[in-house]
Amino acid sequence: MDAKQLAMIIGIGVLLPLFLGFFVDAVYTEPKYEDYCNNSIYPKEYPAYPETTNCTAFYSLPEVQQCNNDRGNAIPKYDSNNCQVFDKCDYCQKDFDQARGVYNRDVFFILAPLGLIIVLIGIYLTVQYIGAGLMFGGLATMFYATVRYFSDMSKLLRALVLLVELLVIIYIGYKKIEDKKSESKDTRSKKRSKRRK
Repeated sequence: MDAKQLAMIIGIGVLLPLFLGFFVDAVYTEPKYEDYCNNSIYPKEYPAYPETTNCTAFYSLPEVQQCNNDRGNAIPKYDSNNCQVFDKCDYCQKDFDQARGVYNRDVFFILAPLGLIIVLIGIYLTVQYIGAGLMFGGLATMFYATVRYFSDMSKLLRALVLLVELLVIIYIGYKKIEDKKSESKDTRSKKRSKRRK
């Protein structure tokens, strides 16, 4: 393999997953934090506490602790003594995390099969260095898709996805190594038969 072919393999392997990732992001927009949470829910000014007032610490209030346990954000208001009391529980972060989890799942189910298809095309492509680049790019695409969705997967799904990807890599290695072995055996036998003639 010469330097030009190696450069093609690296170029395809790097640019292909980048293209696919940016293309999916362009046609399927990722949820933005600002669409779910904004600063308007928080009080603009915090009144000064009177020195004589004994206020209960806001984060020790049972309603606040329950809100935090539910992955919400406790929003305070002020009573007549200028003490912070519980007003409402805002779930914007939880809603955003759920939307982002759905997005990452969808990206995984778009890119992982696409990466697998690209790997299979690379295996059967007759131009070896382009096939190697496609296999490298397809594997990188599958890796990118898995990393995006990995934290949102259940433990069982993580193990299954990693098993499938490992089996794909083993198959690729076996297929390419066995093909090269059979090609080299054929070449040797042809050379021997030519010598005998």
